[in-house]
Amino acid sequence: MTEKKYSKILIANRGEIACRIIGTAHRMGISCVCIYSDADVNSVHVRQADESRYIGPSPSCLSYLNIEKICEVAVETGAQAVHPGYGFLAENPDFPRALQKHNIDFIGPSAKTIEVTANKITAKEEARKAGVNVVPGYMGKISDAAHAAQVAEEVSFPVMLKAASGGGGKGMRIVNSKKEIELAFTSATNEAEKSFKDGSIFIEKYIELPRHIEIQIIADKYGNIVCLGERECSIQRNNQKIMEETPSPFISEEVRQKMYVQCVSLAKQVGYFSAGTVEFVVDKDQNFYFLEVNTRLQVEHPVTEFITGIDIVEEMIRTSCGEKLRFNQDDIKLTGSAIESRICAEDPSKKFFPSSGRIKYYDKPGGNDYVRIDDGVAAGSEISTFYDSMIAKVITYGKDRVEAISRMQKALFECYIEGVTNNIEFLESIFHHPNFIAAKLHTRFIPDHYPSGFHGDFVTEEYIKIFIFTALYVHLENEERYHHKAVNETPQVLFQCLTLESSKKEGASVSATWMAGERARDLFIVNINDNEYSVSARYQDNILTTVYNHNTYSVVGKWKSSYRLLNITINDDTDITLKIERQGSKYFIRHAGMKAECCIFKPHVAELSKLMLNNETEEISVDAVKSPISGLLVKLHVNVGDQVEIGQPLFVVEAMKMENIICAEAAMVIKNILVQEGKNVQIGDVVCFLK
Repeated sequence: MTEKKYSKILIANRGEIACRIIGTAHRMGISCVCIYSDADVNSVHVRQADESRYIGPSPSCLSYLNIEKICEVAVETGAQAVHPGYGFLAENPDFPRALQKHNIDFIGPSAKTIEVTANKITAKEEARKAGVNVVPGYMGKISDAAHAAQVAEEVSFPVMLKAASGGGGKGMRIVNSKKEIELAFTSATNEAEKSFKDGSIFIEKYIELPRHIEIQIIADKYGNIVCLGERECSIQRNNQKIMEETPSPFISEEVRQKMYVQCVSLAKQVGYFSAGTVEFVVDKDQNFYFLEVNTRLQVEHPVTEFITGIDIVEEMIRTSCGEKLRFNQDDIKLTGSAIESRICAEDPSKKFFPSSGRIKYYDKPGGNDYVRIDDGVAAGSEISTFYDSMIAKVITYGKDRVEAISRMQKALFECYIEGVTNNIEFLESIFHHPNFIAAKLHTRFIPDHYPSGFHGDFVTEEYIKIFIFTALYVHLENEERYHHKAVNETPQVLFQCLTLESSKKEGASVSATWMAGERARDLFIVNINDNEYSVSARYQDNILTTVYNHNTYSVVGKWKSSYRLLNITINDDTDITLKIERQGSKYFIRHAGMKAECCIFKPHVAELSKLMLNNETEEISVDAVKSPISGLLVKLHVNVGDQVEIGQPLFVVEAMKMENIICAEAAMVIKNILVQEGKNVQIGDVVCFLK
């Protein structure tokens, strides 16, 4: 086989993965052509590319899934190969076949291999032939909801309805009883059809509380296959991964090697080359069962790159050019631990419904040998309802899992996005959860530990003092700025606070300290989530000291990101970054998944405020059902006059390629319906009135 060298490739994707591929291609001396839709005309990947071409309207079926148009652009620009990234056409065998007609390479497996393995039904048939353990189930195509109900009863509940094509959690539904089948089948089929142009569904037994573990493989066109370790992907919401790590803290070396053997056997069975991932579900006894093959680059590939030192995108390009692998299995050393978090535009307090809008502010930690940020957005970027909700990926590395987690905690503290509802604080909460730290993981971790979503963790006693210091810092610095007009200077401030109780005990000696030649002390009432703390504070020459529970603290603060991130150092050793938002007289402080509403008053103002009526009560409509997300209303499950019960589906909104079912939160009668099927809705739009 003759080796080639690419000088130009086209990237048939968008966002962060397009930017990530551009980075490696440029390092290899390869120029890149990117494509874009109406929604992406000002996107970062368009600016980073050497050439960009308009591909069509915003809906993916008219742009990023338009094979004919993409091939046309590839020919016009002289691209020698196309990298599909993940999603869209990455696992559609018609795409490499169409490119082949124009003598353009597809940077991925052959069309034949994709056809066999990207379809979960035929993949399981091949897995059986290769001697791979498979999950019990019905591997034929499910024809309709009645057929699904029959098969589910034969397999026995709970079962998983799964799209035969694609991935990313789309077209998947867990079904616990026969009455759930019809809605689950319809929704999964619709989602699969819109995402992959293939609505085929199959059914398998749902293994409860499993771990989701996958093996990264890389293979060349000469039959050489190497496994690059496993990834633990058990932390998921709505059947979609939200964080991944390697190595798994659960499986043994013996089990890892058994997985390797089955992966290599399967790869040989289907003639696999390029990068790919073999996914398994693993029970509590480390028995593992084949799930599927992802015939593409995975979202979570960076963690594997961290612990192996191998650039997977580069190896995909090299194997596509006909090069042999430059390493064998014995060369692969898994060193250290790496973790990835997916920052997504979604609302963890509302069933993780996707959100959209324009990013007003975006701040992230600087990349180094231990922290990597993969993104495709900037301040001003629009998060569209047409595509996936992921904004960025944060990846950290450590000598072990403990260090990787610690670095992830710090990195997430330094991530700030304003303008689009996101899951950063939720990720922080997970990385501080004792069961996550103890590696007690399974695919129901989020539903079990956050059954009603995430609304902010309780502020612990340890952090009460930190939040007090922070609130005082912001308040007193603002006063100093107002009085001295020091708007162009970021002061380094030391705090000194004395509790009233301490003042009373120390008596005249304390008073003497605050006297002669110095400004008189100020008394404050600091409210942290409606709990009051009486504090005496001095601010002079940009210096304050603090006494808390009879201990003295020095606190130095430094602002980042247009005064939205505050880094404080306590006693020269505790270094913490907090997120600050000011709304009128209130300060909203967030850290490690905890958040607090803080107010600072003079004592007499605090007393008066208790006598005042709260005029900030939110008007709540009890006779209307509003859409919690923006998107396309694709299905109404009710009619005027219907009596519905708690949990009964009302309507379905499609956003970011996912179907979101909105259910009744109380028993009700439908009085009027304002939005019809096929119409767009915005967050807060009234869909129906009740009586």
